[in-house]
Amino acid sequence: MNNANDTITPSRFTTLDMTKIAIVAALYVVITLVIAPISYGPVQFRISESLNFLALHNNRYIWAVSIGVFIANFLTYGPIDMIVGAVSTFIFLYIGRWLGDYLVKMAMQAQFDLLPDQWIRYITLTVIFALSMFTTTTTIVLVGADAAFLPIYLSLALSEFAAMALGMFIMYPLSKRIDFDR
Repeated sequence: MNNANDTITPSRFTTLDMTKIAIVAALYVVITLVIAPISYGPVQFRISESLNFLALHNNRYIWAVSIGVFIANFLTYGPIDMIVGAVSTFIFLYIGRWLGDYLVKMAMQAQFDLLPDQWIRYITLTVIFALSMFTTTTTIVLVGADAAFLPIYLSLALSEFAAMALGMFIMYPLSKRIDFDR
């Protein structure tokens, strides 16, 4: 899963890495826009969030999805949502990747083999992203949504969990057929 060339530093990306980043960022934007009525606002469902799982395969996809979020969020609350969304995506993808790897190591030490390693990583990222919706909720409340924080947060966390859970069942089989690590 992780290799010596799997770096988060953009200066080490090859032309092929940059191309893959651009393609995934574009996919994120297109998928988000295709279902735009339900991709934005206090109640949202972004199936494009399934692309988050690519970050578990290679760090370049942390950049790719974050750039995709930056561009897709242009259509909502403007610069605030662009920056908060992209930065929080970057941070939580990095945290989710690190925590997933850590939990896999813990499972190996405990000889827990009920789930494959990749499922542990996928479930970890799903939970991290559902919990991370406080950043999106804060942005929505700060820009003037006429609603309380907790109902918006619960709505976003549940919808993010559902989108990511659905995404697991799309991306995991794809990862068995396509080598996202390369």
